[in-house]
Amino acid sequence: MKKIILTLVTAVSLLFLATACDSGEDGNHDSVISAADLPKSASAFVTTYFPGITYLTVKKHNIPESDGSVYEVKLSNNFEIDFDANGNWIDIDGNNQAIPTDLIPEKIQNYLTANYANQFVTSIDNEKTSIEVELSNNIELVFDLQGNFIRIDK
Repeated sequence: MKKIILTLVTAVSLLFLATACDSGEDGNHDSVISAADLPKSASAFVTTYFPGITYLTVKKHNIPESDGSVYEVKLSNNFEIDFDANGNWIDIDGNNQAIPTDLIPEKIQNYLTANYANQFVTSIDNEKTSIEVELSNNIELVFDLQGNFIRIDK
């Protein structure tokens, strides 16, 4: 009987230990924080481009993601925005809604107007070496940091 109880206690202890050490799919613990805890530039960004929209969730990654994002913001209009530690946006996902055109670099917007006039941008990623946009027809385009078209990403 002692063996069974000892085995059971060991199994339960290992289960708790495994759960405590699990840091999620990406190996990163996230903390839910208040919108007031965002960097001021991130808060100003949301207020400027999404006036009157409320925050649903704000998370802070304890370890920055591979793209440099530290803060993950979900808004009541279904937009998701990732910010770096300084509050600069890394990517904006409109979840099939149009990204405000003021957020799209002018040279990229000019290219889109000339070549994809009937489409709108639903997602924009500010990568380290490029800017990627996804259009309403699900085509993904890649531009260099100066806004020059590079390729269609498949």
